[in-house]
Amino acid sequence: MKYGKWLGLLGLIGFLANPVLAQNVYSSGGYPGVVAPHSFTLAGSKINYYKDNREVSTHVSAPEAFLKRVGANGRMAAPKAQFIVDYTNFTAEARTAFQYAVDIWSTLISSPVPIRIKANWIYDEPNLLGSAGPASYRYNVDGAQKNFAFYPIALAEKIARRQLNDPNDADIVADFNRNNDWYYGIDGKPLKNQTDLVTVVLHELGHALGFIGFFGLVGDNGVYMEAFPSVYDYFLETGQGKRLVTSTKDFPNNSVELKFQLAGYNLYLNGANLKQASAQQIKVWVPYEYTRASSIYHLDEREYPPGNINSLMTPKLALGESIHTPGPLVLQFMTDLEWKTTSVLHDPIKNTEEQKDLVFSTRVISDTTLMPGSVRFFYRKKAPTATDTTFSFVDLTQVGTTNEYRYTMPAAQANGDTWYYFQAQDLLGRSYTNPGKSVAGGQLWNHVFVGPDNLPPTIRYSPSKNAIFSTTVADSLPIYARISDDRSSVASASVEYQINGVSQPPIALRYNPLKINTIEVDSVYAGRIDFPANSLKVGDKITYRIIAQDAARAKNQAVSPASGFYELTVVAQKPVVEQYINTFDASSSAGDFAGYGFSIATPTGFSNPAIHSEHPYRNGSDLLLQTNYEYRLLSPIRIKANPDSATIRFDEIVLVEPGETGSKLGDANFYDYVLVEGSNDNGQTWKPLVDAYSSVDKKEWLTWYNLYLTGGAYNEWNSEAVGTPALYRQRLISLLKPQSAFKAGDQILVRFRLFADQLSYGWGWAIDNLRIQAPPPPVVLGVDPVSAVTFDVYPNPVNNGQLRLQADFSKSIAEVGLTIRNLTGQSLRQQTIKLGGQKLDKRLDVSDLPDGLYFVQLTAGGVVLTKKIIIANGE
Repeated sequence: MKYGKWLGLLGLIGFLANPVLAQNVYSSGGYPGVVAPHSFTLAGSKINYYKDNREVSTHVSAPEAFLKRVGANGRMAAPKAQFIVDYTNFTAEARTAFQYAVDIWSTLISSPVPIRIKANWIYDEPNLLGSAGPASYRYNVDGAQKNFAFYPIALAEKIARRQLNDPNDADIVADFNRNNDWYYGIDGKPLKNQTDLVTVVLHELGHALGFIGFFGLVGDNGVYMEAFPSVYDYFLETGQGKRLVTSTKDFPNNSVELKFQLAGYNLYLNGANLKQASAQQIKVWVPYEYTRASSIYHLDEREYPPGNINSLMTPKLALGESIHTPGPLVLQFMTDLEWKTTSVLHDPIKNTEEQKDLVFSTRVISDTTLMPGSVRFFYRKKAPTATDTTFSFVDLTQVGTTNEYRYTMPAAQANGDTWYYFQAQDLLGRSYTNPGKSVAGGQLWNHVFVGPDNLPPTIRYSPSKNAIFSTTVADSLPIYARISDDRSSVASASVEYQINGVSQPPIALRYNPLKINTIEVDSVYAGRIDFPANSLKVGDKITYRIIAQDAARAKNQAVSPASGFYELTVVAQKPVVEQYINTFDASSSAGDFAGYGFSIATPTGFSNPAIHSEHPYRNGSDLLLQTNYEYRLLSPIRIKANPDSATIRFDEIVLVEPGETGSKLGDANFYDYVLVEGSNDNGQTWKPLVDAYSSVDKKEWLTWYNLYLTGGAYNEWNSEAVGTPALYRQRLISLLKPQSAFKAGDQILVRFRLFADQLSYGWGWAIDNLRIQAPPPPVVLGVDPVSAVTFDVYPNPVNNGQLRLQADFSKSIAEVGLTIRNLTGQSLRQQTIKLGGQKLDKRLDVSDLPDGLYFVQLTAGGVVLTKKIIIANGE
């Protein structure tokens, strides 16, 4: 995902949190500093570990802390962390080796929360030893020092000092391949042709506990595989000391520059604790030949060869090799990952209208020793800015002998806004705060407001459907709205609706947090409008709106949409046809379709009607800040048997946000797209008829889209490029291509869908001359394409009000269209120039245009030529 979109996502989601569940956290950038779904969970991932068929005979013993865990009294020292392993299909001897590795880790890290492992003993591919990783990741973790990082769930729970997932859920998932010649002993003495199982388990648990992240390669470019980095990713830096997560100008996402760092033998792990304890960096394995299994999240096997005490986390394990310790460098780095930390914990303070003393409280739990008097409360009453981040502070008072510290702010001082954070230090001088730090290391802060609440709740909703196609079966309209209030809690939410203008009893919306794919979303209110079978008829119209009221004394109310109503129309499916042709010139064309966000229209600059999305289309607005706009053909198509005839043809313009090079549908960096889909079950499920695409599909679309980029409110880039008829290009889709989801004789519905994510928009989609299973239109003979051999404008800059245009074309043309636009894409001047030849030589008076940057466009025979000019008449 583009780095700017990281920050934009933070801003957009941040204001949606129910303040009962999540506090507002800010940074000096002017946007909320923490994404605020109360529990943002990412599905887990694994890293494979492969066998090296070289034979070595090296052994590195377990750490002293483990070997000397039996005290002088003969009692076994209690583990610092409790691992609970759920074994599946393990043999007794494999289980013994596995448990021995678990026992080693239990003496090296600490956690008050049991760490649950789902361990599977399976058959897998040759040479693969095993794979493991976190069952999930969390971010916005209470007490974490990196607010914009994903933490493995076991680490997140350690930092928060409490259970974050279901107590019965695994924290680590590990698979081990029984298809190997294993050594099951715990003495580290495998034969020269055996693989030491204890070593493999230790290694894979190292990944699950933090040696894992989201950098990778797609094609020839380095990319961020997820929206945010892992905590490990924060510590990756080049040999020149440039951190990847902060050096985005040098190593932008989806770039060759980033690839060279991920596959260039020049990457290190560097943390403050690692540097202080060892005065070393850890060299990371990033060979020129990148592989997901070994690159980036392993140590350099040349720097740490077999027998080296730090060699456990290298990418391959040789035969006869055993390493029963993570090594001092890895253990020191685990402190940087926050396996040894001071957790400054804080329960969110709710905004209140009652003027009273405000108690600010934190719990401080340290794995080391706190510096006396170091627990402080930093605050200010005016909003911080990029240039003013000065805070006052007071020492907090410890509550008895507990780990709680408090400060009571008098009511008169507490009134209004307060921005604040907590800080504690250990005896080594290391500082820990709540909230933590930004990507660049800047301090973030919390916010609370005391005073009258005159702000209504926020409602975020996007219709899940806009038409009902059958009246003979029961149907419903599910409502899932994200409703939050920055000042007070949400007191009530409901849906008011009418059928043909007749009011119906309102439907209450109930608080109902959802888990959508891997994301847990709070502040969700849900309900459903039911329509019994035969209760509606074709032509009926359901109108509805969502009303939410907060718990403030003023009972502030919000309505969505802000004016008018959402609509749901009952439409009739038309008879099945084998052929459909529409140029959209007839006024009745709209009756063949039903949908949302599309219409039959003739925008300015177009001479004929066509299917058009909204221009520009709106950003996504559902629970996940996404929206699907669709336009469905009401006539089912019976697919012909002849593959040459079973086609869909249309002309189109696609000016929607392009994905990153090499991305595909499903990738986080694919962004907005358009898609043509079919359904053979009356619209219950839809299958693609063509791969999803965007502006990047045609060079001329992408060029035009990028020509008018403007910055948005969340550091994103929007395109103000306006579609023109010259940008129409033909699309041909085969219904019976290999691996098609449909076959000859199937009756399918066809729909056009535009997907919009939360940021960055463009002009949209236009579709004309739709021909389904119809032959192509007659070819107009003797019309060769026009191209320009040269196109020049001068003088440039223009300083005397006079501009000269010269162009040579490849063939004689009758006329040329001229347009001058400003930076926003607005057309300032349009005219037609009669030519009747191949050469254009035209003088223009532009003295009436203010000084600035402009675009001069010539349109000739479907080709658009553009030049930038600067007008500087005032100079």
